[in-house]
Amino acid sequence: SVIGYNIAPAERVLQGEVPYRDFLFNYTPGILWVNALLMKAFGATLMATRIGLFGFKLITLLVLFHIGQRLTNRWAALVPVALSLAWIGHQQIFNVYPDQYLMLFALAALICMLNYNERSGARWLMLCGLATGAVFVLKYNVGVLLVAAVGLLIAARELMTTRQFGAAIKSIAIYLIGFGVIVGALVAYLVRVHALGAMVNHFLHHAAEYSETRSVTLPPASLVLPAVLALLGVVIVGTVVNRKASRFFGAFVATMIIVGSVVLLTPARATFLRDSAIASVAYFPPLVFTAALVLGLRRFKNERDIQRWWQDNGALTITGLFAIAVYLEVFPRADYYHLVRVLPPVFLFFCVFLAQCLPALKQYFKDQSSPCRVALLVASAPLVFLVLAGIRDTWVPQFDSSFHFKDNRELTIERGRGILVEEKQADLTEGLVRLIQDNSAPDDYIFSFAQRGSALYFLAARRNPTRFLWWRSVGISSEERDAVMKMIADRRAKLIIVQDVAANREIQDFIATGYDHIGTVSDIAVYGLRKPFSDAASDKLTFN
Repeated sequence: SVIGYNIAPAERVLQGEVPYRDFLFNYTPGILWVNALLMKAFGATLMATRIGLFGFKLITLLVLFHIGQRLTNRWAALVPVALSLAWIGHQQIFNVYPDQYLMLFALAALICMLNYNERSGARWLMLCGLATGAVFVLKYNVGVLLVAAVGLLIAARELMTTRQFGAAIKSIAIYLIGFGVIVGALVAYLVRVHALGAMVNHFLHHAAEYSETRSVTLPPASLVLPAVLALLGVVIVGTVVNRKASRFFGAFVATMIIVGSVVLLTPARATFLRDSAIASVAYFPPLVFTAALVLGLRRFKNERDIQRWWQDNGALTITGLFAIAVYLEVFPRADYYHLVRVLPPVFLFFCVFLAQCLPALKQYFKDQSSPCRVALLVASAPLVFLVLAGIRDTWVPQFDSSFHFKDNRELTIERGRGILVEEKQADLTEGLVRLIQDNSAPDDYIFSFAQRGSALYFLAARRNPTRFLWWRSVGISSEERDAVMKMIADRRAKLIIVQDVAANREIQDFIATGYDHIGTVSDIAVYGLRKPFSDAASDKLTFN
């Protein structure tokens, strides 16, 4: 379904079509342009898009390390990189989502903002605006959230350091000029191709319907409770050990880390606790932001010189607000598929926050024989569990019991060369592609009601005659759906693809009035255009 939504329409762009005018798309068009350029350079294959995604991910990790090193040190900077690698995806590691691309530009904007905080200078504000504009082009809601966050940061920085309201307004204006250059270019292009009105209208309908029907709340408390109780027990016992037998506290923490590692990584043991630990990661960002806010307000209350407070806490505040802005794109829609995409800046902020808390931890454990070592051990415990939970959720499912990759069969279809998938996925994909290509020509139209089947536009190299990428996508009017049914009634599509389940029986009955069932692979049925009686009789006579 991700191929159908983010790669198949990129090929339509490559063929001269325009998003919103010629087909509906729920994001700003940046990801389509990126993938279209990759396919133009390397050919219309899945591998071309994977090359681009791998490049973006690699550069993002390098930028993440750079920022971490700048705010902490080179060893601590490896921590957010390790956390991001552990949580690089959920089940599908290399799926093409807009968030995978915009993260690089969001982190670039963060670097510019940190430079502006240290050195001032209009160029950093302008560059920050340009980077935020690139984020907007890839996903408009994240761009808007970042604009709000940066505007707030600029105002706070100027009012706390210069205490000049005019300087704050001027700085925000410079930033918005940079942002406006990119957004203005996007708007001008959409106006020129007569797509701006269609985009705005679709986004308004899409946002309203999505918020009502597709939000996934945080995991239920009952699922997270076992992990919370286990953590609470460790904290209570650890506190008692620290007070009654402090010389054993370091050994206690190390033992708990080992036990937790065994629970998380050992298969078929304490499954409920393992699942609870993974689910609790959904609550991790709000808890980190809340803890940082409480500590920041406490420091602000105790610090009489607000300029000094900003000097001590400005970089952390900037990093935190950037992390919040990116994270709010999914909150409270915290399903794992969405959550893992926005975690890198959260991990970065958490590591910087922990580094700032280390002196206080060291002071708390001053009675220990090695207070610095114990403080580091305590600080590393949540990082170890975050890494292990990510490995358990992301990487362990990629292997079988013999530690071989489950994705071990290369697709034989032309556009899937070099891509490894599981046997079941290969049989489904190759079977459907063969069925479609054997019963249609390259210029023929096909239409898929099945969301998974939407990938077949690209994989089978066939054209979609409608404005729909997904039949069940949000923000689509009843008139637009009626137009698709009329297209089928007018027999414009050579093949129709539908999931063969009871919920689609009415659709299948409608399709059967003009199409014949020609095959089913797994639960995906393919219907071919029924020939007129005269054509069918002619074919039969020729065959005889």
